[in-house]
Amino acid sequence: MSMNMHHEKASGRLEQEARQDGWIQRLEQARQRRDHLEMARLLLAAADQAMVEAGPDDETLEHAQWLLARTQRSVSATGSHAEGIRATAELLEAMDRLLRMWVERDRPAAARLAIEQVRDTAFDLARRVERSEDLGLRCTLLLRTADVLERIGDAVDAQSLRARAFHRLGSALGGVDIALAA
Repeated sequence: MSMNMHHEKASGRLEQEARQDGWIQRLEQARQRRDHLEMARLLLAAADQAMVEAGPDDETLEHAQWLLARTQRSVSATGSHAEGIRATAELLEAMDRLLRMWVERDRPAAARLAIEQVRDTAFDLARRVERSEDLGLRCTLLLRTADVLERIGDAVDAQSLRARAFHRLGSALGGVDIALAA
């Protein structure tokens, strides 16, 4: 290995460690402030980065899964305001991406665990979004959640969420019955 390539690898490692140190400091500051939303955003960004950087081994994806579990705890503490609900939706989509990565790697045990986490988060999001006063947010996220449930093979619950979204929308339009095509 040439001296220049060795220096570039060492430099890249140092930059990554510096970014990680800054991330850890920001996470600790958010924890001290009890800013669960900021903690969730930082953890989610780290999980996304781990998924992007995942190599042929499963260690990085396992780390991403751990980060997403931590994100879920932080998101759960954010309450039902719009930003907390949006963070839950972002978490659901990240969990869905991780699930697809486990499936692509032919890791059925990890995929089954990921499916359960996706399903639990989807139902949590559906419960939380119902408390939102924002009809657009409510309907949009119910439909996005239904799409995720459909992808994991839960067609019945996906259809139920779609029906709820269209019922809410129809009610807001003065009782218009918006039928779903089966």
